[in-house]
Amino acid sequence: MPESVSVEQAVREGWYPGEEAEKFQQIGAAVAGDMPAPEMARLAVLDAYDRWGESSPRDLDLLLYPSVWHQGPNGWQPQHYLQMHLLGGNVPAFEIRSGCVGMISSLELAASYLQADADRETAMVVSSDNHGTPLVDRWRMTPGALIGDAAAALILGKGYGMAELLSVNVTVIPEADAVNDGAYPLFPPDATIGRGLSFGDRHEEFRQRLLKAQGTGIHLTIQKTMMQQVEQTLDEAGIGLSDITRVALPHGRREDLDGQMSWLGIDEDQTTWDYGRRVGHCGAVDQFIAFEHLIATGGLVAGDHLLMVGFGSGTSVAAAAFRVLATSPVTSGARA
Repeated sequence: MPESVSVEQAVREGWYPGEEAEKFQQIGAAVAGDMPAPEMARLAVLDAYDRWGESSPRDLDLLLYPSVWHQGPNGWQPQHYLQMHLLGGNVPAFEIRSGCVGMISSLELAASYLQADADRETAMVVSSDNHGTPLVDRWRMTPGALIGDAAAALILGKGYGMAELLSVNVTVIPEADAVNDGAYPLFPPDATIGRGLSFGDRHEEFRQRLLKAQGTGIHLTIQKTMMQQVEQTLDEAGIGLSDITRVALPHGRREDLDGQMSWLGIDEDQTTWDYGRRVGHCGAVDQFIAFEHLIATGGLVAGDHLLMVGFGSGTSVAAAAFRVLATSPVTSGARA
């Protein structure tokens, strides 16, 4: 996690409107400066292995690298950077592009990959994004939310670990495909002509398009699908909402949080809102850096359950359930 730049500083510098600071209750955004996203990913991988006493990163059966924003030179792929500096060439490695649910969807892929073959033991899911580029204004891109930079790496294995993945599910709502396209042509791609990204403008364009077509029911479809994903995930995990200690949601707007709490029947102190408003929306890693924060600060202890809920443009909806097994490095006796 890079250091956060405070909203107070952003207001002083003229980056962020003072009236929005009071209205939206955001506190800061993690800013990586000029550190490349793949380098943040490399550090996250090393940290994951160091903290949990694992063997070398080369002892992997699969590497998945979900990303949201541009990672480096055109025509270049970030997972190869990790192979060069950590893994060697024998580990199957793939970049995953499924938006802000990329980490959760990659978790589903990695778990399925390991379960498909008894000889496959360990997979790595790592995601990283540095949004500090000319095409993004992290302070104004999404009204009510800030955009942060971060990386997270998760080791998934069959033998032991700090948590057990109980269930994970991801689905897509094709009718919401245009939510972020802004009615722009598909060709040439935005980045090739220097067109910036403003989620606020694009979401408003999509809303107006729905109103004209009398098609606003898609919002109810998204809510219903989210609840179905949660119900399916909890059912497969063999637990209920009453068993959930904390819920990790995307780091976003307060008004979105209020709706999500209402749908799920949870209180604010069960969510990761307070942490999220200090670091911003960090691409695909929000729920995972929040998970790590809860473990580090005592917000989750052994025996607790964590529910992750994710949304990705397009629109995809994801949920995952975990049981915490240990909050310090372990070497045997627990499933991962």
